[in-house]
Amino acid sequence: MFIFRKLLMDIRSRKDLIYYYAIFDLKSNTARTFFGFLWWIIDPIIYMGMFYLLVQVILGRGGPNYGIFLFVALIPLKWTISTLVEGTSAITSKASILQQIYVPKIVFVVVSVLKNLIKFVIGLAALVVFLVIYRVNFSIYMLEIVGILFSHFLFLLALATLVAHFGVYFRDLKNLMQYICRAMYYLSPVMFALDSLSPSIQKWLYLNPLTVFITSYRNVLLNQQHADWIGLGVMSFISLILLYLGLKLLFKYDKEYAKVV
Repeated sequence: MFIFRKLLMDIRSRKDLIYYYAIFDLKSNTARTFFGFLWWIIDPIIYMGMFYLLVQVILGRGGPNYGIFLFVALIPLKWTISTLVEGTSAITSKASILQQIYVPKIVFVVVSVLKNLIKFVIGLAALVVFLVIYRVNFSIYMLEIVGILFSHFLFLLALATLVAHFGVYFRDLKNLMQYICRAMYYLSPVMFALDSLSPSIQKWLYLNPLTVFITSYRNVLLNQQHADWIGLGVMSFISLILLYLGLKLLFKYDKEYAKVV
């Protein structure tokens, strides 16, 4: 419990710093582009268009409302990939700051996760528009998205904490993480419905955490069904364990990172 208490204390005592860095990073990422913040909406729309063309038009598969079926999965997929890939350099990218002043390294991890959460929320706004365009009925099940978001955020925070630590000592981790995320994408039900596969294959796909999250998002937003609360509960429990291990490493080597980066 001490580990989690220290996490909350560090976040509370540096909340202004976290806010400043998050906003600064967001502006820096968009300052040199023409569309700026709109890229967070354009990117999944482009992916949706490519997959729709491949599966629906060329292969003649996918079924009705395949566009929104894809978009509901691509938004959380983009959030996951961006958070994990950027998380590997959450500490190393702040090398100039670490050489000047002391800042708890968990601050940089939280900034990285929070920044991508803001991008995800903007993507959700676009998702609502698509739900209206596709005339998806709004239901009480959609309120369950709050619980899904909490579990998903906890999972990303836990993994980002771990990869931020190992990213300091293993600089190739960022490149490796891109391949890991690509494998997670291909082994998750983004382009297809999970129930279209045999039960034996479904069982193996559930080893991929994205399967639980994508299935839950689609259940509450498209299928008017409950989220996979058993799967989300298991993922939250695993995330707490991983977060504990990640925080333990981060706090243990907190003052050593400046010497390495």
